[in-house]
Amino acid sequence: MTRRETKPFGSAERVLVAVMVLLAVVLAAVPSTARAQVSIARGTVCSLEVEKCPAKGQGFHLALVARMNANGKLTAVPALADAVAETGIDPATFSEATDAQTLSAAASSYLGYVASGNESFDERDATATGGKASFLGLEPGMYLLTAEPETVDGSIYTALPNLVIVPRVDGSTYATNCQVEAKFEVRPVETQHNRVTKLWQGDGASTRPQSVQVAIYNGGALYQEVTLDASNNWTFAWDGDGNWSVREKNVPAGYTCSVLMTRGDSESGQDGMDFTITNTLPTGKHENPRTPGSISNTGDPTSPVVPAALLCAGGVLVLLGLAGRRREEGRA
Repeated sequence: MTRRETKPFGSAERVLVAVMVLLAVVLAAVPSTARAQVSIARGTVCSLEVEKCPAKGQGFHLALVARMNANGKLTAVPALADAVAETGIDPATFSEATDAQTLSAAASSYLGYVASGNESFDERDATATGGKASFLGLEPGMYLLTAEPETVDGSIYTALPNLVIVPRVDGSTYATNCQVEAKFEVRPVETQHNRVTKLWQGDGASTRPQSVQVAIYNGGALYQEVTLDASNNWTFAWDGDGNWSVREKNVPAGYTCSVLMTRGDSESGQDGMDFTITNTLPTGKHENPRTPGSISNTGDPTSPVVPAALLCAGGVLVLLGLAGRRREEGRA
């Protein structure tokens, strides 16, 4: 049996092996989401099942506020243009990674715009049965989910607005059959005392408008328009149960407008819906436009990690070629 003689690697071979190992390590360190990107097929149809519905026959509503492209990017529908301009909240900054608090704040701010939309949004209705309400035939996008108040066993369930994104996108995959739990405030049946309050931020009393107009909606119907100013301490109160939402009309130029919706309690004497409308005068642009709710660069083919690795490897290969040429010249 002839024994094969193993020759040690020369310097050129050692460099080549080092380059290959370096590339393997760097490419392994690159997240898979940087090499694969979601691709939602054209004509994709989704479904949404709302779970933990408290009462049979309860009405649920969906309004399309943003459409989703093949890469999972959200774009506001034309009917939401006023909301985006006046609140400064853009669906393009949202994704499945957006935290619940950010989505809840956006839902409260969008609610009055959808209620006053005069059916300009693509809306769907569903009725709860067996603790669930189902929406079928949905196009990919972000929807505002609301529900009618419902009384069960002496308690009234008032729905909290919720923003839901379908399909569920996870890296390079997506699921079209989606579920979400209904969100409600629960309280005893009693006369409700509601309130809307205007706050100002980032400005001075001498520069802000003397008054603002606020529209109050019960479901999709206008309940009342009120004027808030210093004479009423920028506050209006009313009694009654309802599916309430508010929207400031003609937001002053330069300001952004957000709405915080909370439930009061009997001890404070404010046991209905409490709306706080805040007009903010920005002090300057943010240096970093990315926010916690912005879409991460999943699938970004321009990730700097891979080009850096290739540039490094290319430089080593050039050195390898020069070393080989010197050896050839030395043999000559």
